[in-house]
Amino acid sequence: MSTAAIERHSLRTVAFAPALALAGLMAFLFARLWPDIGGKPLHEDEAVAGLISARPLGDLLHTVVLDRGGAPLHFILAHVALAIDTTPESLRWLSLVFALATVPVCYDLTRRLAGRSAGLVAAALTATSQMLLVYGTFGRMYSLFAFASALASDLFVRALERPQRREVLAAAAGALLPLAVHPFGAFLFGAEAAVALWLWRGRTLRGALPVLALALLALPLLLTDLRLSDRYAPEAGKDLNSGTSAGAATLHALGGAAGGRGALLAVFVLLAAAGIFAVARRRPAVAAFAALTIAVPPVVLAVASATGVAGDRLGPRHLIFMLPLWIALVAIGATQLGAMLPPKVRVAALAAIVAAAALAPNAVSEPRTIPTGAEGAVAEPAAWLATQLGRGDVLYPYSPVFFAALPAAKEARAYSREPVALARAVKRTGATQRVFISIPLREPLNGDGLRRAGIRFQAFPSWLILESRGPFANGTAVLESAAKLLKAATPLVTETNAHAYTEQIRGTACAALVRLRSAC
Repeated sequence: MSTAAIERHSLRTVAFAPALALAGLMAFLFARLWPDIGGKPLHEDEAVAGLISARPLGDLLHTVVLDRGGAPLHFILAHVALAIDTTPESLRWLSLVFALATVPVCYDLTRRLAGRSAGLVAAALTATSQMLLVYGTFGRMYSLFAFASALASDLFVRALERPQRREVLAAAAGALLPLAVHPFGAFLFGAEAAVALWLWRGRTLRGALPVLALALLALPLLLTDLRLSDRYAPEAGKDLNSGTSAGAATLHALGGAAGGRGALLAVFVLLAAAGIFAVARRRPAVAAFAALTIAVPPVVLAVASATGVAGDRLGPRHLIFMLPLWIALVAIGATQLGAMLPPKVRVAALAAIVAAAALAPNAVSEPRTIPTGAEGAVAEPAAWLATQLGRGDVLYPYSPVFFAALPAAKEARAYSREPVALARAVKRTGATQRVFISIPLREPLNGDGLRRAGIRFQAFPSWLILESRGPFANGTAVLESAAKLLKAATPLVTETNAHAYTEQIRGTACAALVRLRSAC
């Protein structure tokens, strides 16, 4: 073989090496995530997404934008996924796709800032990230949020590299994506806007008009987020039920992205600090963008919580938009420090950092641990519901057992267990025949008391389904009947957790009826 042929072969090998490495890392992440598609119990948060997304598109958008408030993109994509496969697993496959797609985008983002080696380290950190290992199959918007944030950041960095019209317009469009996925996309959008306005200072407005016109599309998304803030602050906490402070949530989010917690997280903080220092020397605008994206949100959220503007129901998953830039900074810091070492030692050191991230103590916990969402717990009641549900029936509240009853459940209308959203949904509910109420059980229920009280019900080992039959003229009549049924059933449901849950959803129904100026 000639010298020229050997050189061409070497160049091809070098060119294809990153692609092969990325394929291997994505395969590794897929292997880690795939068993969770059907292996993890269904969660109520997934049921919210599934039952809303299974509805006709117009009703879906009304529910998301006007009843609930918030970003619609994940619900629209979930609607498409459920049109292809009307099972709960389709939402988890959707999340898995975007978790996998985040790996190459994080590689490209970091490669632009510090070269291929740093990009491959970032890809490896992404593929082993605790946040993606948990939320990469969780049937909500979180892996999509990570992907959208990575793509927006990558396009913004590219626009800073080459500030041509096409690149700048692509970055402006990309900045809208996180906003369309989650309200906290506003932090990323704001960081990009602040840096862009600073760089544009002193120039004519005319050249920026196309970008400003595109940026105006953010206004409808921000208005839907205000609708959400009227309803409640984001759900939060490690288990999706308890809250945590903004500072703690940020540390858990960053550690969940890469670094874990404790002393190891401190090491990764130092690596990220080295990374942002290295970026600041060559690309100060990018360093400012990264600093604003990571440092500003916890301060704003802490102030909002302290002043009562927002609740304290904040969790690490809401801050997953920080993952791409945090990982990029850690990877850049690691490769910058590694450059001081001999080649063989450098490779070993970078591999050790990736291994440490993969084996780090958990900074985020798995929320899908509730046994009532397991396949064995929901299969029998879901099969029964599939034989009972009719068009227009009401399901209260969103729950894994109703989610498992898809596709039959898509013909019914599900209600939230949050008073404001519930009242809004009730207002636009027409005449219907029946309402089904689901109550999770930790132990089998003795239904003798319910039977003597004349309550229609179906008891399963892990679920109690209450039923009220109409006809009901409108949504208010439906909710009044549900509240009356729950009032009668609550004293007869004696298992502690089920009793508390029954009281809680009755309280929500009564609070919504008060909003509707009706008696409970």
